[in-house]
Formats: sequence, structure tokens, C-alpha cells
Amino acid sequence: MTLKRILTIAAAFLGLILIFLWLANAFTEKLDTETRAQQAQSKPETVAVVAEPIRQQRAFSGSIQARQQASISARITARVAEVLVDAGDQVEAGDVLLRLENDDLSSRVRQQEQSLAAAQARVNEARLNFQRIEAVVSQGVLPEARLDEARAARDGAEADFIRARESLLEARTSESFSVILAPFSGVISRRAVFTGDTATPGMMLLSLYSPDSLRLEAGVSESVLANIQLGDKLAIALDALDTSLLGEVVEIEPAADSASRSFTIRLVPNSLDGLYQGMYGRVSVPAGEREVIHIPAAAITQIGQLHYAHVWHEQRLERRLVRLGERFQQQGENRVEVASGLQAGEEVRIHR
Repeated sequence: MTLKRILTIAAAFLGLILIFLWLANAFTEKLDTETRAQQAQSKPETVAVVAEPIRQQRAFSGSIQARQQASISARITARVAEVLVDAGDQVEAGDVLLRLENDDLSSRVRQQEQSLAAAQARVNEARLNFQRIEAVVSQGVLPEARLDEARAARDGAEADFIRARESLLEARTSESFSVILAPFSGVISRRAVFTGDTATPGMMLLSLYSPDSLRLEAGVSESVLANIQLGDKLAIALDALDTSLLGEVVEIEPAADSASRSFTIRLVPNSLDGLYQGMYGRVSVPAGEREVIHIPAAAITQIGQLHYAHVWHEQRLERRLVRLGERFQQQGENRVEVASGLQAGEEVRIHR
């Protein structure tokens, strides 16, 4: 190997060494890292991590239901002649909601009226005949048997009259079934028939409920049933409303559902504005106390799906991964439960 070739290899090797040193910042002036660390570690605004017993609440789902509601059904077979209301209409007790065709029913009423008039005439004749025969028999002109026959004819005519009167009452009652009246004041929640439809006995025509009787019905676990008493005021949350409500417990069913092992409770909200039957809601029920470690929500930083808190430890800030629990308010401040990552008494930085 020639001297020239050896010098070339040595120069290349030296060049590689210089490149590595440059990449490693060997030619850059060193900074005073100790001074920078001291300046960065001046104590910021911190708050203490608190551990205290907090009353627990469990939320149970339910729905708004009316205590006074009715499904109005047909009691006769007839064609729908007229529907006077629609869903959402406000009605008063006794208002006409719907009419069915009643020509045949009215005809039957007239027939029964004629039958009753004929029965009345026969009764009058039988009574007069009985009186005449009774007078003659008392004089000994006719035998007692004729009086018995007259009495039987009178009693039969009276029985026919009573039967005709009851038949007329039945016909009029059937005719009244053709006019559907509101049983109480409320709101029409559903209209199931239209003009020209055929109504049959038991067929649902309209549904009606009273807005003043709306309540929240919810199924609560038997584990918290002992924490609920009649008259208690519990918090109610409705997805359709932004405001929170209080509901008074007015009824607790004393039997559990065999499938869910839950008991149904009913609460009357302190305001019925904006409530409609069937709305979804949740009721918060006291569930005892437990020790909770919590900090202000402003002490939490989030990076991606991870949550961190900066802990003041040994005169420096230490970023620590935390696992959060429920969020709540305490004295108007948003706070968050820390399930792991912090200990009571430690200090965390507040982000303003």
C-alpha cells in the first residue's frame, strides 16, 4: 500500500470523526443549565390536594308520565263521522272529541220509544180493566177467578212496560256511545283515527293526558331504597331542558320488579314548564359517603387522551400522570376527583 493511499484513508477517517463531533454539539458553547433550571423552578401558584368524605349520588333513569291519562276507545262498531280534535289540542272536560255515524242507533231509539208508548197504553188498559172487574167481583156478579185473570194481565202489562223502558234506556245509551266526550281537561297526545275509518269495540281512538299531573317515574336500585323517604326533594335532570329541577317523592311502590330488582318511585317536579309526557330524565339519589381525593379542575392539563397535574415536589415542578373520576362543584368551584396519581397534602399548580 502506497503512502498516498494511507494518507487518503486517514484523512477520510479524521473527517468522519469531525462530523460526529459536530453532530454531538462538541463545538457549541455550553449553556448554564443550572441557572436556567433554578429560574424555571420558582414556586408557582399552587393549591393543596384535598381528601375528604363527600356525599355520593347515583343517577337513575326514568320518564315523565301523567298520573291522569286515558286511552279513549270505541264501544260500538260504527264508521267515524267526524273528528273534532288533533294531537296537541287543549280540551275541557265534557268537550265533544269525536262523532260516529248513528243513523241505525237513532232508528232503534225511535222504535223503542214507540214500543214503550204501546206498553204504557197496555198497562193503562190492564189497570182500568182490573179496577172494573174488581168492583164487579166485589158485588158477587163475577167469580174470583176473573179477578185473578185481570190481576195477572195487569202484572204482565206492567212487566212489559218495564222491559220496554229498559230497552229504550239501552238504546239511548248505545246512541250516546256515538258521541265521544272528554272525560277530563287535558291535552290530546295521540289521534289514531280519521273520518271514514271504521271503529270497533275496544279500538283506541284518541289518547288524552292532564299536563298538571305530570310526574317523573324512575326505577331505583334496592341498594339505595333505604335512602329515600316520602317527601324527600331530589335533583332531576332532563335532557330536553337546560335548567335543573327538584322533585318531591310522592309515591314509592312497595314491590320490586322481579327482572331488574328495582323499585318504582314517582316525583312531582317543582316546575312543569316545558314538560311533556314521555320525556327522558334522571333522578339523583343519595348513596352514602366515601373518601375522595380532589383538586380544582384548573389544575389539570390534557394531552391527547391523557391527563396530567404538575406537582410541586422538592422545590421543583414534577409532571405526573393522573386518572380522573367524577367532576362536581364545591362552593361554586369546578373540581375533579383524582382516582390515582396524587396523594392528599401534595401541592399542584393552578393554570390561570
